[in-house]
Amino acid sequence: MKNIRYAVALVLMLSAMNSMAQDKFEIAGKLSGAGSDKKVVLSYKNSDGKDAKDSAVVKNGKFTMAGTTLYGNKAYLSLVPLKKDTTKRQSDYQEFYLEKGKYKVTGKDSIATASITGAQAQSDFIQYNAQTKALLTQFKDITQRFTKIYYAKVKDTVAIKTIQAEARPVHAKIEAALDSFIFSHPDSYVTLDLIRQNKTAVIDPATFGRYYDPLSKRVLASPTGQKLTDKYDKAKKIAVGKVVDFTQPDAEGKEFKLSSLRGKYVLVDFWASWCVPCRAENPHLLKAYKQLKDKGFEIVGVSLDETKAAWQNAVKHDGMPWIQVSDLKGFKTDIAVQYGITAIPQNFLINPDGMIVAKDLRGADVNEKIAAFIK
Repeated sequence: MKNIRYAVALVLMLSAMNSMAQDKFEIAGKLSGAGSDKKVVLSYKNSDGKDAKDSAVVKNGKFTMAGTTLYGNKAYLSLVPLKKDTTKRQSDYQEFYLEKGKYKVTGKDSIATASITGAQAQSDFIQYNAQTKALLTQFKDITQRFTKIYYAKVKDTVAIKTIQAEARPVHAKIEAALDSFIFSHPDSYVTLDLIRQNKTAVIDPATFGRYYDPLSKRVLASPTGQKLTDKYDKAKKIAVGKVVDFTQPDAEGKEFKLSSLRGKYVLVDFWASWCVPCRAENPHLLKAYKQLKDKGFEIVGVSLDETKAAWQNAVKHDGMPWIQVSDLKGFKTDIAVQYGITAIPQNFLINPDGMIVAKDLRGADVNEKIAAFIK
C-alpha cells in the first residue's frame, strides 16, 4: 500500500513539474499592409530549451501563433514571402523576449518596424532599448568613423586620437545606463542576458558579486542563469588567495605540473597564436622575464591553440623562452574548462606557495607590477 501511495505521489509531483515547465504563449498579430503572400516565422526556445521554429500565414493582415517555451528567452519574428526569393536577402525581422503570456504584434508591412508587446520580459526589453538606443546609435557612428580611418592605407594618428577621445564619454554613458538597468531589474531575464553578454568575458570574483548577488532565484533557475552560476563558480577557483595546480603537456608531450615550480613566483599566461592582443603583450612579458628570471620568477604560457605548428611558430617568432604547455584543444583545453577561461589574454601571478596574488598584469610596466610582489 505504501508503494502505491508513493507511486501516486511521484506521478502527481512529476505532472506538476511538467505543467510548470510548459510556459504557454500566444501571439496575435496584425500587419495591415503585409498582403496575402507572406508568412511570419518565429524562432525561439521550446519547452525543452532547444531551438525551434514555427510559422503562420498572414491572412487578411492577421496571424496567430501559440506554443510553449522555457523561461524568458530572446526570440525572433520575421516576415518572409510564401515563395522564397533566393536572389534577395531576407532581413525583415525583430528580436523580442518570449515567455509565458499573451503577445500582440501591430504594424503595417514590416515586422522590423512593428510594435511587439506582451509579458514582463518584453516590457523590460522595450524599456532598456528606449534608454540606450540614442547612445548606441551615436557610438555606432563613432565606431564606423574610427574603423574607416584606422584601416586606411595612410593612418591619420591625430584623427584616431580625436575619435578615441570622442568615444570615451559616450561609452561611459552606455555603461552607466547598462548598470542602472541591471541594478533596478534584478528579477528580469533581460538583466540576466545583459550581464552574460557584457560582464562575463573575464569574471573577477572580487567585483562580480555586485551583479550576481541581487539576481532573483527565478532568473537564476533558468538555463542561462545556471550557466552564469557555473561560470562564476569556476572563476572563483582562480580568485586572488586561491592555491592552484594543474598538469599539461609541453611541446614534446611531456607532462608539466605547475606545482613543480613551488618556491618561485610564476605568471600563468593564457594566450594563443591567433590572439592579437595576446601577442602584443609578449614583448612586455619578455622584458619582465629577462629582468626577473634570476630573482625566482618564471612564466608558464598556456596556449589555447588547436594546432601544434601555429603554437610553436608563434613561440619562435615572438621569442618566448619560458615554459609553454598546451593540449591543443582550444577553449576546450582542460584548464580553460576547469577555470572558465572563455576570453584571452588572461593571466594570474602565484607566489612561492602556489597561491594567486594578482591577476591580469599587462602593459609596458608589467615588469614593475610583478617586481612589486617579489621580495
